[in-house]
Amino acid sequence: MPAQAFANAAGQRGSKHAFGVPGSGQSLELIHALEGNGVQFHSVHHEGAAAIMAGTVGRLSGQAAMAIAIKGPGLANMVGGMAACAYENLPMLAVTEAYGPDVPAAKAHKRLDQSALTAAVAKGRRYLSANGPGFDDLANWAEAEAPGPVFLELAGQIDQADAVPVAKTLPDMGDALGLIERAQRPIVIAGTLALRQGLSQQLNCLQIPVFSTAAAKGAVHEGLPHAAGVFTGVGQTLSPEAQLLQQADLIIGIGLRPGEVLGTGPFHCDAVNLDPIDAPGADGFAFAAVCRDAASAMDMLAQKAWGVEETAQATARLRQHLLQARDFLPAHAFAALATAFPSGVRVVIDTGYFCTIGEHIWQAPKADWCLSSGSGRYMGIGLPQAVAAAIHDPSVPTVLAVGDGGIAPFLAEAHLARRLNLPLAILQMSDGGYGSVRTRAIADGLTQAPMLEPGASWRAAFDGLGFATAETNTASGLSKVLSDWQPNEGPLFALLPMEPNPYQEMVKGLR
Repeated sequence: MPAQAFANAAGQRGSKHAFGVPGSGQSLELIHALEGNGVQFHSVHHEGAAAIMAGTVGRLSGQAAMAIAIKGPGLANMVGGMAACAYENLPMLAVTEAYGPDVPAAKAHKRLDQSALTAAVAKGRRYLSANGPGFDDLANWAEAEAPGPVFLELAGQIDQADAVPVAKTLPDMGDALGLIERAQRPIVIAGTLALRQGLSQQLNCLQIPVFSTAAAKGAVHEGLPHAAGVFTGVGQTLSPEAQLLQQADLIIGIGLRPGEVLGTGPFHCDAVNLDPIDAPGADGFAFAAVCRDAASAMDMLAQKAWGVEETAQATARLRQHLLQARDFLPAHAFAALATAFPSGVRVVIDTGYFCTIGEHIWQAPKADWCLSSGSGRYMGIGLPQAVAAAIHDPSVPTVLAVGDGGIAPFLAEAHLARRLNLPLAILQMSDGGYGSVRTRAIADGLTQAPMLEPGASWRAAFDGLGFATAETNTASGLSKVLSDWQPNEGPLFALLPMEPNPYQEMVKGLR
């Protein structure tokens, strides 16, 4: 049977986890076959969360994981999570039941045009068939540059399905290596491609300024003096990008693509990109040249030296500015977190103003220890990401920083963290509303009512789920909460109330 062969191949390839909401048909048969091959299936409460969890395991392991659901409404729920994976280039297989191509339209129960529904969020779609791509082919397709979701339909006995596309090797454009060789003050901006190509060790050894996109945070060890922090394309005067880029005579992108930044535009000097694909919209950076193989370029960059002291000074100035505030704000929470876990911790950052601060002040030692929605700014992705990360690698504590908006969309998945007794701490940084959206309302005199939640607290909900819980509005209080937490004893929730007006002001001059 194709499903059994598919499950066998998944187990042989090393898949360990799948996520979803099973039905009673072929999805359940596949789950049974997967469990017989060492792939643990985790029942979740929303199919969108299942897709995010599968993509997160794909990001951390380098191998596409599966999200499984029924046809129609199950897939409709999953599409939002698939979109998050598409934004973040997370490899995963979205597997749902389906009607076959020859089933008459009179069979209408739960019927949707599933091909049209997934067209914008999947790299492609195939049926599971007796003679067609199996698990290895589909997983390789999901993992190939640029990674993302692949949609697989379980539609009964299908004899044939098309092969998966084969990636083409593209020629270089312009003289990228010549420009790098002649540069005296080059700056690197690493996208997530640097992670997938395993370039972190080389980036750590450079003696020139190295930025990363938010999605690639940790590509260079951010505790090193030449690590310049996050490049967004819209950094204001306090940001290292505003202070350092103007000093460069060449910008070298490593998979620098429009989807990973908040703003594109030509740099003040020449720029080149190291990228095996032509990403849509990359011409917005006005690259003078594109090199398809990073190896020679990295060798050249290893011979360059400039700007390390300037980079260390720029990042130190920013940290000092953020930490000098008298009120308890996200910068103080991230500082307390760093102190509490000197041996390391995985930090997952949802989206909002606390995310802006976290991206710039949290010093990620490696990319596997920092997750976010750095590309899509997908509110709510953090909780399923954090649960999946803790499932995949419970050897290091996972801490989720989340705001008033991001805590709720997938709140039910916290139940899985408690059931599995995961080493997960959830820190809700609460200013009583949606701070980043409120800025626009204040500036333009628009209604603030939709983004205010005065007095809202999820602590009672986490109490009910069996989490250890706490509440504190001081850095010292948070330090005590974190020092008292024993990750091997199960998950923690801490509510961190923050004053809304200082919370509004903290990002001024940064973004």
